[in-house]
Amino acid sequence: MRTLLTIVVLFICTCGIAQTEQQEQTEQQEQTERQEQKEQQKQQEQQKQQEKETKILRKLAIEKGIELQKELNLTINASKVIQKIIFDYSAKANKVLQSKVSAKEKSRSISNLVYFQNQELKKILTVNQFYQYLSMQNVHVAGF
Repeated sequence: MRTLLTIVVLFICTCGIAQTEQQEQTEQQEQTERQEQKEQQKQQEQQKQQEKETKILRKLAIEKGIELQKELNLTINASKVIQKIIFDYSAKANKVLQSKVSAKEKSRSISNLVYFQNQELKKILTVNQFYQYLSMQNVHVAGF
């Protein structure tokens, strides 16, 4: 009888331990799923924010292209090429500004972007148009 009672108690303890392990595994799986869902939501929010910023940058590039078209007497094709250049470099500059590097590194990166953007604009604009463009940029910078 004692042996039977001992076996029953051991059986109950063994079942309880097995259930506890299953519960722990289930809880870990649920926690992992919750973390994955949070990460997905965070990624979706970041993607939405990036899309918003892209729309804003594209709109600003179009406006700047139209302004330059009027001021520099550009053709429509030249204006569209310039809009694309401005958008591309604005997107790169935005990434630099949002990065977690030092202010000095950000400044250096932005300066490089401006330099390379100007190099591309030189290929499209005439000498007079390019100098007029530069003088317009200095006025806008001084206006801040």
